[in-house]
Amino acid sequence: MVAVYICVMLLAAGIAYLGNQLGRSIGKRKMSICRLRPRHTSMIITSCTGAFIAVATLTIFACVSEPVRELLGGLENLRREEADLHRRIDALTQTLSEGVFVWTMGEPIVHMTLPDGLPIDRTRSALTGLLAEANTRTVLRNNKIAKEKKEPLLKVTDLLIDSEDSDYDKVAEKLTAGNGVSGLRVVAKFNCLYRQKAQVKLESWPVKLVFKKGDEVLRKEMSVSGMVTDFYQFIEEMKAAAIKKGIIPIDGSVGGGISEEEFNELQDKMNAQKSKFYLVAKANRDLYETNSLDVTISVVPGPKPAEPAQESYQW
Repeated sequence: MVAVYICVMLLAAGIAYLGNQLGRSIGKRKMSICRLRPRHTSMIITSCTGAFIAVATLTIFACVSEPVRELLGGLENLRREEADLHRRIDALTQTLSEGVFVWTMGEPIVHMTLPDGLPIDRTRSALTGLLAEANTRTVLRNNKIAKEKKEPLLKVTDLLIDSEDSDYDKVAEKLTAGNGVSGLRVVAKFNCLYRQKAQVKLESWPVKLVFKKGDEVLRKEMSVSGMVTDFYQFIEEMKAAAIKKGIIPIDGSVGGGISEEEFNELQDKMNAQKSKFYLVAKANRDLYETNSLDVTISVVPGPKPAEPAQESYQW
């Protein structure tokens, strides 16, 4: 930067000196151009000479110095880049205004629990299955939007996620070398718009045990008169209790649920109760943070109401 200032100062001083000398020389000779007075002729020749020297010097600098060439052409390039950037911003703004986000950056798509130390082929198989499940969920998310837009649905076999092989290999090696229990999840790497391929990444971390097999997740007293309403409230409270204890939800859900046959059997047992009873949800297996809620719901009769005391009479 100092060298540039010095060069400019020397150039300006040289132009001033040469212009002054040339003007004095022309003035002494009393030259005239186009019938102008010698003084005016001297001023014109001096100005033109100074401009020529400046242009010639700058041209020489541009020929021998790449930074000077970039400086001379940089302004126009910056203007072109700025115009191109504005066009891209306008196009992206239009896309965002018309598009719908399928996944947002950092949003978990699916997760699972896997014991560490498994053979590498079993670990890789689990990771591949998890990525396939993430792809299926992405297709289903897109199809839900497609139905709202009344557009053609995507096929479940369509590939709508993209992940780095390095992430896959790194996580597989980490799990194979471990000796605990890990949670795995597929996370959206960037915001993903409708019908765009989602860029995802694999993550793993040690997870904690939330419920041991047989632990009660929830026990709730039920009334015979409001069984149906109380049952659905029990389900919601059970999910809330599991999340509060540490089960991690995906898309607001902790999984689990019961089949229609199990629901009908449970309803028959509730209908058979004549007095107060309890619904009890117990874990079917050890449940870690990234497990789906796997429970058995059973009907437990409450204590029988005490019989009224018999009055005694003395005769």
